[in-house]
Amino acid sequence: MKFKIIAILTILLFSMGTISSAMSLEFESNTIYKDEFDILKVMANDIDGDGNYEILAYTAGKKFLCLDDKGNTNWTLDSNNSFSMIKIMDIYDSTENEIILGTENRVLSKKEIFNALVYFLDSKGNEIAIIPILGSVLDLDIGDVDSNGSYETLVGADDGNVYLFDESLNLLWNYKTRGYNFRTLIVDLNEDGINEVMIVSWDNTYLLNGLGKLTNSYETKHILRDLHLDRYNNMIHVSRWFREDSQTWKGTVVYSLNRNLAQMWEFRTETESSASTFFDVNNDGRDELILAGTKGEIIILDSKGIFLKRFDLPDRIFRIEVMKEGNINYIVAGSKDNNLYFIDYNTGNIEYKFPTQGWVETFFISDINKDGKQDIIVGSNDNKIYLLLQQKEVIANAEEENKTVIDKPPEVEQPKTEPKNVPFEEVGILGGTLMGAIYLAIRKRR
Repeated sequence: MKFKIIAILTILLFSMGTISSAMSLEFESNTIYKDEFDILKVMANDIDGDGNYEILAYTAGKKFLCLDDKGNTNWTLDSNNSFSMIKIMDIYDSTENEIILGTENRVLSKKEIFNALVYFLDSKGNEIAIIPILGSVLDLDIGDVDSNGSYETLVGADDGNVYLFDESLNLLWNYKTRGYNFRTLIVDLNEDGINEVMIVSWDNTYLLNGLGKLTNSYETKHILRDLHLDRYNNMIHVSRWFREDSQTWKGTVVYSLNRNLAQMWEFRTETESSASTFFDVNNDGRDELILAGTKGEIIILDSKGIFLKRFDLPDRIFRIEVMKEGNINYIVAGSKDNNLYFIDYNTGNIEYKFPTQGWVETFFISDINKDGKQDIIVGSNDNKIYLLLQQKEVIANAEEENKTVIDKPPEVEQPKTEPKNVPFEEVGILGGTLMGAIYLAIRKRR
């Protein structure tokens, strides 16, 4: 009986982490593509419907890449303009997806300004159409705005205009906002079966009907960084905070508007936002806002804007997402210190760190090899695209460092501080009590 008690207590302690053995993240990493310029954006999609992912990226060298899942080049597109955005959509209700690319305009002098372009490409890289736009393209959406059964194309630009084109890409109307139109969406906010046009210009929100007529608005002096919609079509703005006292923009304001553009809550912080995402990171059935900052801050707010947690990394965060594996959610952050971090949301521990030789400005999470586990495509300003394939779970000692397999280990600057596992930190009084019980059981046995 005494032996059974000791065994049971030992199992309990093992499961709570006092006996240090835990499931760890492991990736096999490879450099699958090397370019001459920074990798600014990377993503993956099965654009040709063959069951395999294509890797899509654009570079600072004004080049768009379509690679296979091993990094071999399928086709490329060179432009005279720098690319500013990408969307993958099935425009024609077929087995293949189309690629829509927006660019910046090209300003050589006050008298020499070349239009921005919107490219429509098929899965093989063939040009379907090109739309010239006066200002740089900031956002784009495609949907049935006027309920006529055909798709329209909505383009937001930095020239103070939002443009709507019909199915044949003829201009239907343009709406003047006199600002940078950071977000343009076609969405049925009130779920009445009729889509509206939503525009966020600077940080002013405008709702238009299918004819381009203003139906509602909400104006501020902030500057939008990110926009998220929750399951009820409430809008969460992450914006640069305009300070009335100093008449400057400093810090970040996060606020929510309902579908009628009435403010629901607001959160303000001195942290300068550099990225954000929206995900149910604590598994409570509601999405949380995860805000990343220019000094490595990570702030989590609940669905009502209430502060939940904060983590800190050594340097600016360019991109932040959440990777879910089983019951564990990992916050994934690409940093200016050349690393991609994986942070366990529950413990705050850095469970994995992937080093590159440049800033990690872009990454994409998906099950690339379709083995049931999430993989990562990483783009860095070391001009490389990396593929991280997640390995099967391994039992690892908590003091053993995660190992990364890379072609040539780069020399990188190490972070100044890093959260570490403390064996008894999470069990506290209960852990001490159980340890004491084991000691007493052994003593009585003697």
